[in-house]
Amino acid sequence: MRHPLLRDQARIYVTADSHFGQVDAIESYDRPFADERAMTDAIVDRWNDVLRPDDVLVHLGDFVGDLKDTDEKVRVAAEVRQRLRVGRILLVRGNHDPRRAEFEANFEDVVDLLDHRVAHATHRVVMSHYPMRSWRGNRRGSVHLYGHTHGRLEEIGRSTDVGVDCWKFRPVRFEPLLEWLASRPILAFPMRRMRRQPERNQFFA
Repeated sequence: MRHPLLRDQARIYVTADSHFGQVDAIESYDRPFADERAMTDAIVDRWNDVLRPDDVLVHLGDFVGDLKDTDEKVRVAAEVRQRLRVGRILLVRGNHDPRRAEFEANFEDVVDLLDHRVAHATHRVVMSHYPMRSWRGNRRGSVHLYGHTHGRLEEIGRSTDVGVDCWKFRPVRFEPLLEWLASRPILAFPMRRMRRQPERNQFFA
């Protein structure tokens, strides 16, 4: 199926892991900024250099970072959203994104997983905050986009981390990204060969 926001003719971009407001994100993720304010300003400016009001941004989680409480996350998200030029943001919730109506009001929709079939194409795109080793359709060439790992996990098959730390803190254009991933070999886990995980006999009592 296709999400309604991804059905029209708008340009689509993807990103993840902005961690707006998180003071220690610079040290934790080796980001080249002097402080949190400089980080936020740089990311907002780089997004606004790319995005237009009629674009759709798919954000794969952790729009805000690890802040002191949910009220602070709501405040930071609203402040950043007002500064962003992009018209619509579809959020795939990350572990730092709260389930609060005031937070979710900054986005056109908030989901936990996106399973999207591209119009006029054969491939499926599975988008989540967390990386998967095996995802729907991977043996038939589907693509997997994720965040969460800040470029510290080796990519497998037709999957990639779209987080800001991997893409110079800019969102990535959706369709060229899919074409690039579709050029990679399909990672097909064998289904009829030796089981890699042994049968176990404990934990039943």
